[in-house]
Amino acid sequence: MGTHEGKTLRRSLGDALKVPVAIARTLHSTATPALPTGSAVLALYSANATVSEVMAGYLAFGENRRWKASTGRSMEIASRLHIAPSFADRPVCGVNRSDVVVWLTELEQRLATTRVALSTLSGMMVYAEDHGLRPPGSNPCKGLRKKAQSTRGSHLSPNLIAKLWAALDRYEVHDRDACDAVRLLMLTGARKMEILGMEWDAVTGPCAVLEDAKAGPRAIWFNTPAREIIERRRTLGSGKWVFPSRSGNSSRRSLDRTWSHLRNEAGAPALRLHDLRHHFAAVGVSNGIDLKFVGALLGHHDIDSTLIYAHLATASLSKSAGRVSKLIDQAMRAAEIEPDEGRHRSTPSPEWANALVSSEASEVCYA
Repeated sequence: MGTHEGKTLRRSLGDALKVPVAIARTLHSTATPALPTGSAVLALYSANATVSEVMAGYLAFGENRRWKASTGRSMEIASRLHIAPSFADRPVCGVNRSDVVVWLTELEQRLATTRVALSTLSGMMVYAEDHGLRPPGSNPCKGLRKKAQSTRGSHLSPNLIAKLWAALDRYEVHDRDACDAVRLLMLTGARKMEILGMEWDAVTGPCAVLEDAKAGPRAIWFNTPAREIIERRRTLGSGKWVFPSRSGNSSRRSLDRTWSHLRNEAGAPALRLHDLRHHFAAVGVSNGIDLKFVGALLGHHDIDSTLIYAHLATASLSKSAGRVSKLIDQAMRAAEIEPDEGRHRSTPSPEWANALVSSEASEVCYA
């Protein structure tokens, strides 16, 4: 609370659990009525600012400008419970790679939330670099494993997909909603809660436009089988959600029971529901669809998230290179054999022209 040009001003300095007292007092004493953010906040830090001080600014910056509320909560919890006990009072400029490796090794032995904790610490280090608290490129977390590989970037076998689809047909009498949701996951590569939380107002023609997905606004595109499922579900009710809860007052939240039955019947008890998303991406990349388009279909925020599938493009590129070489060779031979009024043919053969407008993407199989 204060005054400015004779007017009473009320200023919010941020979450009291995240902004250190000393920084809050400094912010309050500044002459400008606007709350400084980003570099203005970090200008309040000394060159030996501690991890806890810089983490507070980093979390406040992300909360105001970048992250969804759920992401901010997860990172704040990871910072408070897993990062602060080891690094809170350390100068951020003094944390080196060996410190992080030891911390990460101990953390992996105790927790399943290692990825969030490491990502939070890494993001804060990049934030510190951006604001001159560490040398550029000195992030001690860089290159350390953040994600388990599991089945990322791998196809599920055609036999397994066929078994899952048959199991869906048989189990439909017990829980049609859940089976339709699983089918859409297989056919679209969407995340579970993107499908379960979908509202009818978001469905427009061949896609559903989501305003608040994991990485921000995105569209889920429906191929022909997926559109048939959506249109069939329109006849089942007139509520707000495509997959309503039993009460109808909210969307459905879980597929656990149905998925457990389906994967066991298909003979794959370790298969995760999220593996259907990886399979969708793997099929697309291995059939020649550009990584940028695959990333767009998956709703990835940046290309780095899609690069885990890059190795699958090798076979497709090799096959395409062979086809191009063969067509060029055929065109050259045809030019030598079929002269037109004493001149070589300058117009590409029909086969070559067709190759220019065709795409391996047309061969993608979604089931």
